[in-house]
Amino acid sequence: MDGLYDIIGRHIHYLRVAVTDRCNFRCQYCMPSDGVKWMEHDDILRYEEILRIIKAFVSLGVDKVRITGGEPLIRKGLIPFLRKVTTIPGIKELVVTTNGSMLEEYATLLKEIGVKRVNVSLDTLDPERFKQITGQDALYQVLAGIKKAQEIGLTPIKINMVVMKNFNSDELADFANLIMDNPYQVRFIEYMPFCSEKKYLFTASEMKQQLLAAGFNKLIPEISDYSPAQIYRFPQSQGSIGFITPVSQHFCSSCNRIRLTPDGNLKPCLLSNQEYSLREALRSGISDQDLFDTIRQVVWNKPMHHDLDNGKKSERGMYCIGG
Repeated sequence: MDGLYDIIGRHIHYLRVAVTDRCNFRCQYCMPSDGVKWMEHDDILRYEEILRIIKAFVSLGVDKVRITGGEPLIRKGLIPFLRKVTTIPGIKELVVTTNGSMLEEYATLLKEIGVKRVNVSLDTLDPERFKQITGQDALYQVLAGIKKAQEIGLTPIKINMVVMKNFNSDELADFANLIMDNPYQVRFIEYMPFCSEKKYLFTASEMKQQLLAAGFNKLIPEISDYSPAQIYRFPQSQGSIGFITPVSQHFCSSCNRIRLTPDGNLKPCLLSNQEYSLREALRSGISDQDLFDTIRQVVWNKPMHHDLDNGKKSERGMYCIGG
């Protein structure tokens, strides 16, 4: 059987690569409230090391690669690195996830070097609330970046909103209105307990009820291949909405992805603390065959499901793992 499969038969063909833990935002669900401890420079994988890992995964059957952070666009040399990634035979889709603050500046370059599309993390459309969440007065920069990406065809644009109960959960209708005149996919994501102890969970069921109460009373389901999101349209809408439910209705049985952290750990499940370090093996001269065998073994042992149901939380903040 060609490709990468785990012990229960899931086909793993999607690699998410975090190139940095640094970010110019300080979102509270992503970073600890008691201060951020950045990774040491020497602990971060060098671009040539990341390229070698990506090439190994593609040789083993991965065909989709997403570049994340932190905020990936703040790492120096990212564009030349991405240009090299786009030349790797076998990659069908290269995507970048960004907070959007630098997207207006970089959108054209990303398109020119072969990035297919972008995901933008955006949790509020209110300027004051945006400052409260991110620590930056940058909402209009993000919106300008989304507009620029749409204009040049870095599409389809997916906008990811982490919905937090009694914090931004009153903005669902505002985000839903975005898709009426724009061909975006707005994805409402259930809050996952990484750093904060606050009870922010607002389930997809509650989200749908709120949208119905706001007048969005006809959700038309769409088929979505390999996506964790349940996708819907409204009558006459140009775009779509999605609900991602890692807590209330996990999708572990169909998970097709694996993550590479900035410091070189393979993380087969976002919400499990299981990690496997590649950094020192790379720097000690691991052979290609041993690298392939290590990747196969890590994928084979991918957890069957995450640990949230058991009350466990991630030992690392989202910014250390990659979105």
